[in-house]
Amino acid sequence: MKWKTSDFDYNLPEELIAQTPLLDRTSSRMLVIHNTEKKYEDKHFYDIVDYLHAGDVLVRNNTRVIPARLFGTKEETGAHVELLLLRQLPDDVWECLVGNAKVVKLGTIVSFHDGRLRAECIEIGEKGLRKMRMIYDGIFNEILDELGNVPLPPYIKEKLNDPERYQTVYAKVRGSAAAPTAGLHFTDEIFNKLKEKGVTVVDVTLHVGLGTFNPVEVEDLSKHKMDSEEIHIPESQTKIINTAK
Repeated sequence: MKWKTSDFDYNLPEELIAQTPLLDRTSSRMLVIHNTEKKYEDKHFYDIVDYLHAGDVLVRNNTRVIPARLFGTKEETGAHVELLLLRQLPDDVWECLVGNAKVVKLGTIVSFHDGRLRAECIEIGEKGLRKMRMIYDGIFNEILDELGNVPLPPYIKEKLNDPERYQTVYAKVRGSAAAPTAGLHFTDEIFNKLKEKGVTVVDVTLHVGLGTFNPVEVEDLSKHKMDSEEIHIPESQTKIINTAK
């Protein structure tokens, strides 16, 4: 067993977990590790400009987080049901992670906002997964933007006052159930400085899905099953990335 889950255990005091983002995205702290010199530097994210140079290629994920968390009730009984939309399928069907999944059986209909949106269970999967067919009048994305909530990580307890703060500044393609958080610290100003230095910036799309919510439940990490995620890399971007290698 090469890697064990316990190898990654460490103490993280709860009071040190920030509940609200900094006003300036770039002011977050950044640890720089120099492998060859075994040297560590304590920096701020805006210093990243000093570590990228002409000819480097920076690949960013332009996925956009959708308000994927819905709170509703089972029409037959009024039981509370939470849906987390993970992946859009044809014919208004979504793969969902369901809270209180035991009450959602085949044919169950969950109602949101007095029936403005309804969801019928058409397939049952493992570990709370369900395929739900959405029933609505109008444009689904507009309804979701109105009724849905941004699915924050469980360690964030504070309400998100500005949903755009949980998006990267380059988020374009709707589809993620969670943000690609490493990119939250970038700003247009940083990208402009990098481009002035001759750094090439390319976009790919990877929609963050179930894998980011599923806990690792095995001690031997080689036995952990990684969930698949939807990714799209334009051929033009692939050529740039491969050339940089």
